[in-house]
Amino acid sequence: MIRDKIKKLTKPVTLKVFTSSNNPQESVYMMDTLDIYQKNSNGMLKIEEYNLESNSEFAKKYDIQRAPAILLMNNQGIEIIRYLAVPMAAEIQPFIQALMVFTGTPNYYEAIIKQSLSKMDPLVIQVLITDSCAYCPTILSICSQFALASEGKIRTVIIDIMAHPDIGEQYNVSTVPYLIINEKKKLKGTITAEELLKELLEC
Repeated sequence: MIRDKIKKLTKPVTLKVFTSSNNPQESVYMMDTLDIYQKNSNGMLKIEEYNLESNSEFAKKYDIQRAPAILLMNNQGIEIIRYLAVPMAAEIQPFIQALMVFTGTPNYYEAIIKQSLSKMDPLVIQVLITDSCAYCPTILSICSQFALASEGKIRTVIIDIMAHPDIGEQYNVSTVPYLIINEKKKLKGTITAEELLKELLEC
């Protein structure tokens, strides 16, 4: 799926990836996975790797407290999507879709999000998932496309609670997907784009 989908990128995109010497196994797995994406992208995907420990000031600038982490940033240097998850299994499709939308593929939710921006305060949506969750890809897709359409007003953070079990425990997560909006509002299970937009406007 990666080879088939990533080759459809038509514009270059760069991902900043933070790895950690304190978490070598997950960091190597992340970089090996992203290498598959990069090698099959016809030169359109570039990966910039930064070690959390040796680039501490740079990591501080982007508030990187956990690694490995992937950052997708817009042309103004504003973070749009952060992955604390390796884009494999259930995350492959929404991850590639986000890259495609970022580089110009039509965003299904762009019009409705742009119409709502003036009514929104800045928002951070944490999306807690597992890579075996059947319902998570749909939620990932919606949240990512909302963020990409929001001109930096919405930021999506995707967290694999199997890789970060302490976060799952912190929020007492018993089912995924599990959304946390601005550390206040919590939404459990599946939700439609219309329902999520309503929740965002009420924050």
